Amino acid sequence: QTFRHTTAARARWLPPCVFRMAGLGGVGASAVAAVDRMQNVSGGMAAANATEPPQHFFPGPDCIARVATQEQAIVEMPYGGWFSYITGDAVSGFCIVPYGFGHWFFALMLSIMAGIAVITTLCVLFIFLRRRIKGCFGKDKEARALTCPTSSITAVIPCYLPNEQYIIEETVDWIMEKVESPGDFTVFVVYNTPRDLPEIERRLEKMQSRVWPHDRRFRVLRVMDSKSKAANLNAALKEVTDDYVIIYDADHHPDRLSLMLLWEKMVRLNQDCVQGSYYMRNLRQNQWGCCPPCTFPFLSRFIDAEFFVDWFFMKLVTRTFFMGHAYFSGSNALWRTKVLNSKEFSTTAQTEDIDMAIQQLLEGRNIEFCAESRSGELAPINCAGMWKQRLRWTIGWDETSLKHSGAFTSSGTLNCRARCGLVWTFLVRWAMMVVTVGAVYVGLPLTTIWPLDDAHWGKLVVVLGRLTFAMGCGPWLIAVLEAILQAPSRGMQGATQVFFVFLVASPFGFAGFFVLNFFLQLASCFKLSTGRVGAWEVTKRAPAAPGAPRAPAAKADGKEEEEVPRCASEGGLPNPSSSELATVV
Repeated sequence: QTFRHTTAARARWLPPCVFRMAGLGGVGASAVAAVDRMQNVSGGMAAANATEPPQHFFPGPDCIARVATQEQAIVEMPYGGWFSYITGDAVSGFCIVPYGFGHWFFALMLSIMAGIAVITTLCVLFIFLRRRIKGCFGKDKEARALTCPTSSITAVIPCYLPNEQYIIEETVDWIMEKVESPGDFTVFVVYNTPRDLPEIERRLEKMQSRVWPHDRRFRVLRVMDSKSKAANLNAALKEVTDDYVIIYDADHHPDRLSLMLLWEKMVRLNQDCVQGSYYMRNLRQNQWGCCPPCTFPFLSRFIDAEFFVDWFFMKLVTRTFFMGHAYFSGSNALWRTKVLNSKEFSTTAQTEDIDMAIQQLLEGRNIEFCAESRSGELAPINCAGMWKQRLRWTIGWDETSLKHSGAFTSSGTLNCRARCGLVWTFLVRWAMMVVTVGAVYVGLPLTTIWPLDDAHWGKLVVVLGRLTFAMGCGPWLIAVLEAILQAPSRGMQGATQVFFVFLVASPFGFAGFFVLNFFLQLASCFKLSTGRVGAWEVTKRAPAAPGAPRAPAAKADGKEEEEVPRCASEGGLPNPSSSELATVV
């Protein structure tokens, strides 16, 4: 009997002839038959194990029911399958497992994302329809702007001269000759430089005596002890005597009626500040690639499309449905001079404009957006320049948010809605980034392993995931439609912009920009936590003109660093005349 047990246990290792040679045909035959049956069973189990799906990433509690087929399991899932999923195979049976912690946590993140996607889509749709209704039944904004009362306005242009000496004259000529104003108009260039630049400084001085169209005036001031844009602005505001002041960056070329549109909205709505929008004007420069033969003019077009979606929808969503107010963004903004003079620009902040915006909002100032008032600016020269620029923006937003976070709920004259809007805009964004990483960049790869269906995830996760994606496509389609409707205002550039808006506003474009912002946020947190923020750096904005000399870059502290190409116009002209400037544009 022991022999039989041993043979039955080990016979699978021996061929049948061994039993026949030993004269144990009966035992050998029965053992071999038994072993054959064992091999069939083990083979079936091996096959089942080979086809069995991998264990679910979120292991749930014990199985609450086990059935023979997946169809039967789907039918018997409690609560219609909303809060449970199925594991198992045809050999061992299918097990119905209720949600565990992982599933509930994933469902919570998806529900937050789905809720925000639904709200954003509805808000974007409202803004789109409101713009169309106003366009059909409201009075033309440009015609209304031309009938507004007159007033004197000063345009302040802060300038870091070593980096912008080759574009500042072009900018002054453009604003003086192209931009319409509601009355007397003065352009005031206020600059700083760590060393004397006799040639450009002499030309700026001579421009003060030039006869300008419509008796406009030009002023220039060098701030000797300035090391930042904020210090330049503080010095300029002390010299401004007009009741209204508009701020432009040194690379900005405002549209012809942009100032009139800002003025019309300020008068009509009795605002303290009206903030206009930006777009990229150097769209044909090679700014994407590793070397000149392999570069393409895509970077500025991607940024231009991003700005379009942001200015015409996202910022208006924040203003209309959350904060109840807009916020100052640094350039192309019309202010009441006494209001802006009531606070000082921070000379230590990376983004002095956001710091000023929060200070004014906490004082209860009224700020409004006017997306139709557009101003063209220069995009960074390449991806590295864009990274440095946006890292400064991210650090500035983070340090300003931390600096004023306590005041959002405890000081100032804001109402409850405005306080909640500030918290949402400046603080909740960090939590939303974490939720997005968990819901999209962790959840999406998991759905490539376990398909997004009721059997693997349960109806709750499936419905939330599909709702998030469907609602996320809403702003995409609306933004593309808005770009199509506004394309005629920019001619061929508008038609090209439609394609890039289609790319940038799509879920894939959102994913790409989110990855960029996520790494920017990580870099910002690292620099802020380790005290490695450093000084304010100027931004490379355009390639050097062919054969043009190169000027050393500098930080806010005036220390010269690596060489940076001097900025040139879109056509590569270092100092175009008025006729050349019109040809380039």
